[in-house]
Amino acid sequence: MNIKAILLGSAAALVAFSGARAADAIVAAEPEAVEYVRVCDAFGTGYFYIPGTETCLRIHGYTRVDIGGGDLFAATAADGDQTYNIRSRFSFRVSTASETELGTLRTYMETRWQYDTNDHFTGLGNANVDGYTNASEFSLNFAWIQLGGLRIGKDESLFSTFTGYGGSVIQDTLSGGYGPFDTNLISYTYTGGAFTAAIALEQGVGSGDGYFVSGSASRYYGWGIDDYMPHVVVGLGYNAGMFNVTAVGAYDTRDDIIGLGGFHAQGGWAGKIRADVTLSDAASVFAMLMYGENESGYTTWSNGVAGDETLSVIAGGSVKFSEKATFNVQGQWVDGGAGNDDAWSLVGNVAYNLVPGLTITPEVAYADDGVDGNFGAMLRVQRSF
Repeated sequence: MNIKAILLGSAAALVAFSGARAADAIVAAEPEAVEYVRVCDAFGTGYFYIPGTETCLRIHGYTRVDIGGGDLFAATAADGDQTYNIRSRFSFRVSTASETELGTLRTYMETRWQYDTNDHFTGLGNANVDGYTNASEFSLNFAWIQLGGLRIGKDESLFSTFTGYGGSVIQDTLSGGYGPFDTNLISYTYTGGAFTAAIALEQGVGSGDGYFVSGSASRYYGWGIDDYMPHVVVGLGYNAGMFNVTAVGAYDTRDDIIGLGGFHAQGGWAGKIRADVTLSDAASVFAMLMYGENESGYTTWSNGVAGDETLSVIAGGSVKFSEKATFNVQGQWVDGGAGNDDAWSLVGNVAYNLVPGLTITPEVAYADDGVDGNFGAMLRVQRSF
């Protein structure tokens, strides 16, 4: 046997052995496909598709600390001295959106947990001060479902939201603000080009018969409906680019006479109109004229006697003077009506974006309720995500 025959035989044996081993090998199973989270940019920043669905989800919110002092914002200790008023809050928000044959289907939910400083009062008319308390608080601020322009659930009153709240200051309701907030509602909003129209049926909050008195003005704690007739709010708007005007009217449908001695009527109408002007990419101004009956739950700024009508004006603006800093200011005046002096307030701040997502806002304010005038200052530190 020559060397060539030996080599060929060895090669054949090696191939046969390798084939047998390959036949005995276990074939590994193919790995299952992994469905990665996909970005959804159809409804704004931060949305992603819920795996296995066409629903887009966004998780967002903020953590905030507010520190206040001065006669307007300080807490009162048991000995009557003033100290810091501090609120630490976490807001958790969840938004969903998807397209359907009937329009966009949306939901929005916001809850807030906070540890707050509150003055504690005992005695009739809050006459006796018993120091301050720190307490944990929880609230469900929004929980609504919207299909197309139709919305139902827990929201804030269309009377306040349709005109865009107040200015970009923290304390924008020192003189009563511009309307109520929390309510269950059913609303419909139509948008066609530059025109917007909306209507809402609202429940309000509370129907107790307690009331408080400020000067000669008396107001009820609650503005909840007292039968099956809801409050009615309607709004109209036109956006011409640099100029935007909105108007809203509301009718508080309560018609009972309640209170101590059963002498005080409830209900009535309110309305306001607002104009916003964009002066440049860095500056804008607004003004809002508000009028209504003191008895309406929508005239939160009322400063007159029962049975009278009330007038108020809010105006302000914002100027961005650097890439990180914006100056904001807002003032409000309220007609005192018969028996009361006029009330007014002025608030200003600088919102400074220290790093992306972290804003520091020092603010100063002065408010005069027609009897006394007081200063206050606060600092807000907020991390948004």
